[in-house]
Amino acid sequence: MNICYTSTFEGTFEDFNSVMTELRAEFPGITDATESAEIKIDKEGWCKVITIANVVDFNKMQELMASPKVAEFDEKYNNTDVVYKLERIN
Repeated sequence: MNICYTSTFEGTFEDFNSVMTELRAEFPGITDATESAEIKIDKEGWCKVITIANVVDFNKMQELMASPKVAEFDEKYNNTDVVYKLERIN
């Protein structure tokens, strides 16, 4: 299943990449392809990241999203994620 999600938080793209590196090591095999990019926003001290991923283990992804490490990141950085399911149309 292909997904797209945005993460909006108080922090930097490096903060996001750091926690994602830790999560990928702790929960391997969730995706077989992932790309993330920073989106510039006009809110000083805040960052928005868009990620596109092909999820191959949705149950493991749900486990990751409910993990204490994700909850800690969300609280520490005032993070909000919005997740979309993508469907190929051609």
